[in-house]
Amino acid sequence: MFQRIQNWLASRTLCNKLTLDRDVGVVSFSFDDALHSACQGGRKVLERLDCRGTWYIAGALTNQVASGRPYHSVSDLEELVTMGHHIGCHTYSHQACNRLTVRELDEDLMRNVEFFKQIGMPFSDLHFSFPFGVFNCASKRLAATRFKSSRIVGGGIQFGSADLNGLRSVQLYQNSIAPPTLSALTKDVATDRGWLIFQTHDVEDAPSQWGCTENLLDYAIRAALDAGCKVLPIDQAIEYFEKDKDVCHQSSS
Repeated sequence: MFQRIQNWLASRTLCNKLTLDRDVGVVSFSFDDALHSACQGGRKVLERLDCRGTWYIAGALTNQVASGRPYHSVSDLEELVTMGHHIGCHTYSHQACNRLTVRELDEDLMRNVEFFKQIGMPFSDLHFSFPFGVFNCASKRLAATRFKSSRIVGGGIQFGSADLNGLRSVQLYQNSIAPPTLSALTKDVATDRGWLIFQTHDVEDAPSQWGCTENLLDYAIRAALDAGCKVLPIDQAIEYFEKDKDVCHQSSS
């Protein structure tokens, strides 16, 4: 309950509003923790439909294994970047941000930035995702000073405007969302020209409770394209809504 109250308070303060007033709605696909199956199978599903996604990386998870599922390797990340996907920060140690002091969190964030530099990915404009979707006012304030955007877990579709310091998302989990719901969501985005960010973890035939199959991911992408939405990673979606520059256009197929 206390965590929910923290999230509620933080979601209503320190907002950085992005107006969503373009002619076409946007759907983004994001992957937390960057498990190996998402880096390989997930990206290939996106690429097969000429789309790109966002992967949020916690350096401490590199080359690790949990419950028999391997996380990303450095070569996985290199392939993602080479193929035009977007890499974001997910802290280094993958701890809940509300359990760290501001100093501890700042040190952890900077450690992940150093990790990126050490593997040859010195990003100059980073985006962030709060581990476990947990945050409070202090962590949201700090993230706002370090990142172009910060994504949370849950909250639904964004219509009219989006808080760049707390981008909402919809969980693309195999056992919690069905194809008809996916179709309805993407049609809503297209009709009201909003921004829907899907969030998942592993992508495999027998996914965890936080993951999905390649078939479900494929269905979601096709539903977005068929509805007339653009499918863009987080950074390009923000550029599109900011109208800073022309980004690649997606059409239904």
